[in-house]
Amino acid sequence: MKSKFRKILCIALTLACLVSVCTVIPSSAATPYSNYFMSLVDPYSWSLPTPEAYQVSRVVDFPDKEHGKLLNPEDMFIGPDGRIYIADSGNNRIVILKSDLTFDFAITGYEEDGSKLNNPTCVFVDDDGTILVADYGNKRLIEFTKYGNFRFAYPTPSSDILSEDFNYQPQRVVKDQKGYIYVCSVGDSNGILMLSSDGEFRNYFGTNKVALTFWESIARMLWSRESRKGTVVTLPYTFNNIFIHDGFIYATTTGYSAAQMRKINPAGSDVLYGGRDFSDFGLLRNSADLQNFIDVTVDNDSNTYVIDATYGRIYEYDEWGRNLFAFGTVGTGYGQFSLPKSLEADDQGRIYVLNGGNNTIYVFEQTEFAKLVHRANKNYSNGIYEAVDNPNDGSKEDNAFFQWTKVKEEDNFYSLALQSIGQILWRKERYSEALRYFEIAGDTVGASSAFKELRANFLGDYFSIIASVTVGLLVALLVFKKLRKRYRMKHPRTVEKKPNFMQKIGAFIKNMVHTATHPIDGFEDIRYENKGTYRDAIIVILVYVVTHCLSLACTSFIYRGGQSIEFINWGTEILWCLLPWVVVCVVNYGVTTILYGEGRFRDVVIGGAYCHVPFILIELPLAIITQGLTLQEAPLVSIVGSITTAWVVVLVFMCMKGVHGFNPLKAVLVFVLTLAGVAAVAVLFMIVRGLFEQMVDFIVQFAKELSYLV
Repeated sequence: MKSKFRKILCIALTLACLVSVCTVIPSSAATPYSNYFMSLVDPYSWSLPTPEAYQVSRVVDFPDKEHGKLLNPEDMFIGPDGRIYIADSGNNRIVILKSDLTFDFAITGYEEDGSKLNNPTCVFVDDDGTILVADYGNKRLIEFTKYGNFRFAYPTPSSDILSEDFNYQPQRVVKDQKGYIYVCSVGDSNGILMLSSDGEFRNYFGTNKVALTFWESIARMLWSRESRKGTVVTLPYTFNNIFIHDGFIYATTTGYSAAQMRKINPAGSDVLYGGRDFSDFGLLRNSADLQNFIDVTVDNDSNTYVIDATYGRIYEYDEWGRNLFAFGTVGTGYGQFSLPKSLEADDQGRIYVLNGGNNTIYVFEQTEFAKLVHRANKNYSNGIYEAVDNPNDGSKEDNAFFQWTKVKEEDNFYSLALQSIGQILWRKERYSEALRYFEIAGDTVGASSAFKELRANFLGDYFSIIASVTVGLLVALLVFKKLRKRYRMKHPRTVEKKPNFMQKIGAFIKNMVHTATHPIDGFEDIRYENKGTYRDAIIVILVYVVTHCLSLACTSFIYRGGQSIEFINWGTEILWCLLPWVVVCVVNYGVTTILYGEGRFRDVVIGGAYCHVPFILIELPLAIITQGLTLQEAPLVSIVGSITTAWVVVLVFMCMKGVHGFNPLKAVLVFVLTLAGVAAVAVLFMIVRGLFEQMVDFIVQFAKELSYLV
C-alpha cells in the first residue's frame, strides 16, 4: 500500500514539475513589475512589452510621527514651490515635505479657533501658497496660509438646487484661476460641486451620464414614470478624484463605466476623451476583477497619468490621449503597490505614488528610454519634425524624426514611434515609405491616407494608358464573341460529345448559381428530385473554406483592420466556416423532426451547404477589390457585405421552407426555433468551456503546489 502511494506521489510530483516548467511566466529582470504599452490602433486586441520606462529611485519613509510618519494617508499634492503636501488622515493632519523630501512641518489645527482637522482626505495648494483642505471628518472645507495658520472655514453649501437629503461629505477639492472651487462629495451622483470663491453653491459640474442596461432602456420606453415608481433607479457613477490643469478638470470615476477618466472643459463638456473606455483589456481578458482608477494627474507637457488600484498599474497618456507607457503591479515588494492612494508628477518628470499599504511614497525616475520618448513626442507635438539648418549646435538631433528613429532602434514594435515616423514621411510626400511604417504600426487610418495619395499619383500618371487598355479589352471581347458566334453557325455540332472535365465543372457551378438565384426551385429539387449529393455538399463547403481563406489573404491591410496575415489563426477561421453549418443542420433537423418536417437529414445538409454560395461568389472578388480602395470607400464595402449576409439569411429561410415543405408561417416558426436552438448550443458550449478551463486551472495550480513541496 505504501509503495503504491509513493509511486503515485512520484508521478504527481514529476507531472507538477513539468507543468510548472511549461507555465513559467516571463518577467522583467530589471524591475519587479510589468512594463508595456497598449496598442494605439486597437487597444482591445493586444499590448506589447517595452523597455522599462520608470525605475524606483527612492522610497520615502520616516522613523516616527514627529518626523512625518504617516498613517492611512489619503492624498498628495505637489505645490508650486516644489513642496509635497500629504493628507495624513490617520494622524488628522497635513504633512508638508520640502522639495528634497525631508520633513518640513505639519498642520493639525487647533480646538480654540475651530481649525482642528478630523480625517482630512485631500489637500490643494493655490499659486500663492494658500492651502485648501477637504476636512472630511468635519464635513467642511478649510483654508490655511502657506505657513499653516488658519484662515477660513467654508460653510456647508446650501441651495434650492440641492436635494432635500443632500449629505455634504467633501472628499476631493481643487480651485481654478478664477477662484471657483470644485468638490467631489462622497455618494453625490449629480456631479462635481461648483462653489464660488466664498463657498456658495453655484451649480453641478460635468455630471456623468446614466449607463442603462438594455432591459432598463426597454422599461423606460414602455412604462411611464408613475408606473416605474418603486423600482430600482440607476444613478450616474460618482467621481472619486479630480485634478485641474490649464483650465481643464481631469476626473476619475468610481465603478465601471465607459468614461473612467474624463477631461472636462470650463463649459462642463468632456473633450478629447469623450466616452472612451480606458480599460486595460490585456488584464481584464484573464481576470474577472474590474479596474478602479483612483487618481489622475498631469505634468507640464500635458502628459496625463492615471493609477488603477485593483491591479497596481500606472498609465501615461500624451495630450492626444495616446498611451505612452503602462507599468506597475500589486504586491509588497520594492516598487510594487499595496493599496495605492494618490500620484503626482513634478517638473523633472518624476512620478510620486502615495502607497497606503505601507504608508510610504515611491519616487519613480524616468529611464533614458522614457526621456527619449518624451522628447520625441514633445517635438512632434510642437511641429519640430526635421533637423534645423544649423547642425553645429547639436540641434540636428533635436527633432522628432531623429528621436523617433532612436526610439524605434530601442523598441521595433513601439507603435507610436512607427506612426509618428510615418506621419513625418507623409508630410514630406514620401508616401510609399510612410505606407510601410503605417502597416508595421497597424495604423489603418494612416495607411489609408498614404495609399490615397499613391493612388492619386498613379492614376494621374497612367490614367490614359489604363483607359486605352480597358477600351481595347472591351473591343477585343466583343470581336471575339462575334467571331465565335459566326464560327458556330458555320460549324454546328452534329454529334453529341461526352462532357469533359471542364464542362462538368461548369455544370456544377451553374447548378450552384441556379440554387442561389432561384432558391424556391433549387431547394425543392433537392428534396423532391434528389438533386445534389453529399459529395456536392462537401465540395461546396470546401470551396467556401478555400475562398474564405483566400479572401482573408487578399483583403488589403486597410480593410483587414490592421491585422497582419501572420497573426491570422487559420485553424480558427476554418473552424468557424464549418461549425455554423454543422450546428444549424443538426439543430434544424431536430426541430423539424418534432414539427413533422418532410426533409431528410441528407436534404438539410446539402441545402445548408448551398446556402454558402453567396459568400463564394462575392467574398473573394470583394477582397481583391479592396486592394485599390481607401477607408473613404468603406461604406460601399460594408453595404456589399450586408447584402451578401442578407442573401445568405434568405437562402437559409428558403432552404428550411423548401426542403421541409412548410408553409410560410410555419417556416418562420421553424426559423426562429432554429436560431433559438443555435443560441442554446452556444450558451451550453460556453458553460462547458468555462468549466473545462476551471478544471485545467485547478490541475495546474494543484501541480504547482505539489512542486513547491519538493
